[in-house]
Amino acid sequence: MMRLFLTELKKTRHRHIGLLYTASLCLMMVWSLWAMSRMQEKNDVVMQQGYYYLLANFPIMDSFFLPVIIACVESRLCDMELKGNTFKLLCTMQPRRSIFHIKLFLSFLYLLFFTLAQTALIYVLCRRFHVAQPAPLENILLFFLASLTVGMVLIVIQQSLSLISYNQLFPLFVGVGGTFAGIFSGFFPQMPVKYLLPWTYYSVFLTVSLDYEEASRIVTYYPVPFAVPFFIGFVVFGIIAYLIGKDRFMKKEV
Repeated sequence: MMRLFLTELKKTRHRHIGLLYTASLCLMMVWSLWAMSRMQEKNDVVMQQGYYYLLANFPIMDSFFLPVIIACVESRLCDMELKGNTFKLLCTMQPRRSIFHIKLFLSFLYLLFFTLAQTALIYVLCRRFHVAQPAPLENILLFFLASLTVGMVLIVIQQSLSLISYNQLFPLFVGVGGTFAGIFSGFFPQMPVKYLLPWTYYSVFLTVSLDYEEASRIVTYYPVPFAVPFFIGFVVFGIIAYLIGKDRFMKKEV
């Protein structure tokens, strides 16, 4: 298995897949530095709740960037064999299911490193701006778990579509379309649309909400309970998506 993983890793050389995640992380870091610098200058009350501020905004930013990045990454990981039409050759040298699983594991590693760096960024930024609020470890851990879980389910969906599609434009359109649908569903919070789309679950698993007083223009952040039932249902959905995607790939003609 290690030999197969190293072979898959070699195939990704010079494809700069990690740069997509790095670019997203850098963009989030620049935005956070700018936003928190402004709040520090104004001595805003949010500086007393810096952890909650980031924990409320990072999932929203994830819902904007990560689905598209994941769609692009999975397309890049899968189009090597599709363009060269080498699946038939590969399947004579290794089990077909191993192709699916090795690509899935490599994608998981990319996502894991990104999520770890993103979670660490919250702590680093709050230390940098001397936020008075104690670090809410439970909320931070739940943010890490939710981000990793949602990203992994999206990876399963996008990889399955990329492996069974002969044209990589279709999986990319699904990723972009799902992102826009997820964003627009936020304008209808009373409707259950956001619970039907996997791209919207970054916001479903928020552990921090806010209260805005229009008269004083003061924003107060406060913790909210983690949506455990929805999380369990989402994990079950991810398992079903994995089983269906793997089954479709196993039956694909090569």
